[in-house]
Amino acid sequence: MNNKHLKFLSTLTTIILLTLSISITSKAELATHYDNTEDLYLTAYNLYIEQGGYDSVGIHATNYVSYYIIGAHSSNTYVVLKDAGAGFDLEVHVGIDETANEFTVYIYLDGTTDYHKDLYVGVKEVYTYNPDSELDTTSLVTAIQVPYINSTVGILALTNDNKSGFFYTAEGLPIGQFSVYADNGQMRVLQLGEAVDTGSGIYVTVNTTTAGTIHISDSDKTALQLFGINGLILNGVITPWP
Repeated sequence: MNNKHLKFLSTLTTIILLTLSISITSKAELATHYDNTEDLYLTAYNLYIEQGGYDSVGIHATNYVSYYIIGAHSSNTYVVLKDAGAGFDLEVHVGIDETANEFTVYIYLDGTTDYHKDLYVGVKEVYTYNPDSELDTTSLVTAIQVPYINSTVGILALTNDNKSGFFYTAEGLPIGQFSVYADNGQMRVLQLGEAVDTGSGIYVTVNTTTAGTIHISDSDKTALQLFGINGLILNGVITPWP
């Protein structure tokens, strides 16, 4: 083998070894970088927050961070990340309807999927929140008169602990009933307002303490539409029967 070939092989071997060395060194440095606890730490690792409250911890990180919550039951429990000088502030908000006694916020350095810190959040004195407790039942309107398109005047009255509305004819015969359900499946207490002719039918004003969805059977809806009742003005929004 002549000198020219030997020189080529020597150069090629040097390049391969150098590339391998750089690769190994880079991976080793990366591992050391993310294994170094100084790259990510919190000012606290435990929080105790009441339902409907919030608290925060400081985060020191050499990179942006990602996070997710495990163990919370309420969609109103969430985290807000705010820039704060050399690091971040992590605000943890606990939903007023949170029923978990504790949950965990996992905080990751961006660029890695296996290096994280755990923030444990305890919920103080958990109780089942009932939004209807905010309703002033002393002024609750439980029955109103409703004009029908056949020129008669019937009654809409609340039953089932004020959670179901029943329409009756002028003679007291039942026509149909409805309820309003929150997203969590609970029936809402109803506060009756007035019946309004919108030009596209009669709608009855009904307010609840939280947003909800009307539940009514197809047969009751058809019966009420024959009397000109086409839906509710639910929490200020004209809402036809579903």
